[in-house]
Amino acid sequence: MRNISIVLVSPSSQGNIGAVARSMKNFGFTKLILVTPECEISTEAKNRAKHAQDILRKAQVKESFAEVIEEHNISIATTSITGNDYNIPRSPLLLEEAAKKIVGSKTKTAIFIGPEDQGLSNTQIRQCDYALTIPASGNYKALNMSHAATIIMYELSKHKNSKLIKSEHPHATIREKQEILKQIMKIIDNTKFSTPHEKQTQVLAWKKIIGKSHPTKREAYALIGFLKKQARKK
Repeated sequence: MRNISIVLVSPSSQGNIGAVARSMKNFGFTKLILVTPECEISTEAKNRAKHAQDILRKAQVKESFAEVIEEHNISIATTSITGNDYNIPRSPLLLEEAAKKIVGSKTKTAIFIGPEDQGLSNTQIRQCDYALTIPASGNYKALNMSHAATIIMYELSKHKNSKLIKSEHPHATIREKQEILKQIMKIIDNTKFSTPHEKQTQVLAWKKIIGKSHPTKREAYALIGFLKKQARKK
């Protein structure tokens, strides 16, 4: 995500700046830009950032919205106010749709969030290539700056970070799941049932249960070992 800049427009809360930096560290983003900030980066921001102090130290401060636009190939506005179909600047992509355009691209991209009190203006949104919005309750659509940034970064990074988790905890293969079912069938064969139908119900139920399950390899081998011991009992 090194090509993506998270741009906070006129942030007035140190807490929000620190929280955004922390989320950036969580999800693998490194470039933070502050446009005309209305507060300093001091104790509160640093406390909220926790282990993302490096992101705060490297944060760039810009004097104008247009300056950031010029430095990026693609600029994306965020808005909770979507308007109607005739309001073209505020006809946004849903976050999930925008993510498909952004993820995998190496184009230098800026995502603008804020200000906290009223969000981006129509003029600012018009300067961007397009806008995105986060689906939220119609009762209260406006998200806190740090919350919006966190959700956006999660959506953009979830595929990459999920692959890492899956590589550390690989799921059982079809053969391993078949071995689990094989051992269960042995136990069923060694069990007395009042009717053939009752036995068949157990067979079908366990096939469905194992088919729907997603055990890790370690869990599968532990279960296979346990079932083998049970299958040997008479």
